[in-house]
Amino acid sequence: MKRSFHGVFSLVLILAAVVTALIYIFGVSMAWGLVYVGAIVLANPMALYAYCAKCACREFDCSHIFPGKLAGLLPPRAQGPYTGVDYLGTALSLIVLLGVPQFWIWRNKAVFIAYWIPILLGLVEIRFWVCRDCRNENCPMNGSRSGPAEPVRKV
Repeated sequence: MKRSFHGVFSLVLILAAVVTALIYIFGVSMAWGLVYVGAIVLANPMALYAYCAKCACREFDCSHIFPGKLAGLLPPRAQGPYTGVDYLGTALSLIVLLGVPQFWIWRNKAVFIAYWIPILLGLVEIRFWVCRDCRNENCPMNGSRSGPAEPVRKV
């Protein structure tokens, strides 16, 4: 299958988990649900800027498609090796997106499982199908390390 299918499918799985957590949190507390929505709104652009905006593939060969397009709307960044600050920004956004809901969902086993199964499946999709053929040589998850640093432009 094409990498773009796996890229989009992995995002759908992760989105399903985040929506599951969001619905549960809103059921517990409207205020905390709104806090998590705000966290999502802040964390996603942070990850896009810290990681995706620096990817050489973001415009023409992004398997996830949507993050590449969204990263193009952010201030441009020089492509090259990722720095500690890039990794920190990415890690903080992931901690917010994936970690914050744990405070609520761990109390309900069914919701906890319904949250983590799509997250784990999405991560497997990313690691074994999306990253395997990625052309971003600067990404530590790149499976091939043999593609060019600049993507081939699609005609």
